[in-house]
Amino acid sequence: MSLSFQLKKHFRDFSIDMGFSIEENMAVLFGPSGAGKSLLLNLISGIIKPDKGFVRIEEREVFNSETGINVPIRDRKIGYLFQDYALFPHMTVFENIAYGINSLPKNKIKTKVEELLDLMRLGGLEHRFPKELSGGQKQRAALARTLAAEPRILLLDEPFSALDYQVREKLRADLLLIHQKYPITTFFVTHDLEEAFVMGDNIAIINNGRLEQFGAREDVFYKPKTKNVAKFLGARNIFSGRVVSLNGATAVIKNPELGEIKASIRHDEEHLEVDDNITFGIRPEEIMIIRPDKPIDKKVQDNLLEGEVLTTLGKGASHTIYFKIQDRDATFKIEIPNFAYRKLKLSKGKTITVSLKKESIWIIPEKQVKV
Repeated sequence: MSLSFQLKKHFRDFSIDMGFSIEENMAVLFGPSGAGKSLLLNLISGIIKPDKGFVRIEEREVFNSETGINVPIRDRKIGYLFQDYALFPHMTVFENIAYGINSLPKNKIKTKVEELLDLMRLGGLEHRFPKELSGGQKQRAALARTLAAEPRILLLDEPFSALDYQVREKLRADLLLIHQKYPITTFFVTHDLEEAFVMGDNIAIINNGRLEQFGAREDVFYKPKTKNVAKFLGARNIFSGRVVSLNGATAVIKNPELGEIKASIRHDEEHLEVDDNITFGIRPEEIMIIRPDKPIDKKVQDNLLEGEVLTTLGKGASHTIYFKIQDRDATFKIEIPNFAYRKLKLSKGKTITVSLKKESIWIIPEKQVKV
């Protein structure tokens, strides 16, 4: 089931103007707080009426400002799961799930609810009330109720934000499995970077009511098209430079702090020209620390930088390394797994060599840069 929209809405001190299309998959809406993510869901669902534009589900328009179409919320077949679950406190789990399908014959209601209880791992809890459930159980019950009505589009507004990390991690896995069984076109709103990467086949980066970038997860994370996108997605190593030469699929970029850096040119960067001013960068986890006891691999022999470890920070399964280039002011943030940190015996003040793999460097021409 495809969803396409182009919507405008002006509020007193904020406006939304964006649109794109998605097919039958999970798309994440990602961006900072106040970017307009939840407002966009409200416009798509019909909770808030847009000023201009359209919403089209498959071939059916449910909203069009020019033709006057504005299908009521209940008839749009859009499921909306809110942050606060919105379960009815006076109803049992069974009754909550059955609420949206109470017009069906009783035997069909029972079959449907039991199927969802099993799918959501809620078996044995059907007679409990919401106050008797854990946060994760409440969220699964709310999702079961949403799915019972067989929506064509599913909108999830930061559904796991109120839960602790372990519960969130389990519910993400549950939702991905559920999505395989019920392949509904889904918008998943989050401002959690890890969650965005785990959940999204496609990712839309939203900022200040506008779409910064939309595309496949790998493209958005590793090939940001604007400086804002790079910042939002954790690409902390961002520099300015000038293209000094082009050699086939390789651009040589000059930066006063780094010297000359080589970067692979992607197909969408083939319009680069010598003397173009650009922004370029590399994600922290893409920087490779060279092991001194092993020969340098051909793949990482470009962009070798020597310097010292300024400080290290443990983060559970990984370590963050802050690295300063020798005799320069430029610093890099590097993320490595704990096992690599231990093997390299890294510590403050240690001299190391790092490689900025040219395939991992992204480039934004100056005319596209949005500060």
